[in-house]
Amino acid sequence: MIWEAWQIWTASALALLILEVFMPGFVLACLGIGSFGGALAAWLGLVFEWQMTVAGITSLLAFLFLRPVVQKMGFSGDETVSGTEALIGKEVVVTLDFDEQTGMGRCKIDGDDWRAKFVDAHRGEPANSGHVLIVEKVESNTLIVRAKS
Repeated sequence: MIWEAWQIWTASALALLILEVFMPGFVLACLGIGSFGGALAAWLGLVFEWQMTVAGITSLLAFLFLRPVVQKMGFSGDETVSGTEALIGKEVVVTLDFDEQTGMGRCKIDGDDWRAKFVDAHRGEPANSGHVLIVEKVESNTLIVRAKS
């Protein structure tokens, strides 16, 4: 089976669009869109030089006008926090009473048991097992907590 030029252009366009899934940035997709332009030119019977020209211009237009729009759509919204930053503001449950001397105790959050310390010196806030506190920040492997208002 001998492929016609428009079939080769279409196959290359589909291959580029599939590869775009593995390489973000909408670069290969713009080239794939250009390949569809080349396929259209081949289908209309234009010579190879014109097919390349149409493919190049179509790719360039996709880079200039379509890519910025798609990139804004893909990266809109707040950034996702992860790791210890995701713990800030969450509620924790005291699992080991806080020591009045050191202000240290243990708390459980999302199934994990952490060392915990009050933001300021321990001022008689409820710190017995079962009480709920709020994470203010994380220092190394220690949660800095405050009483729940």
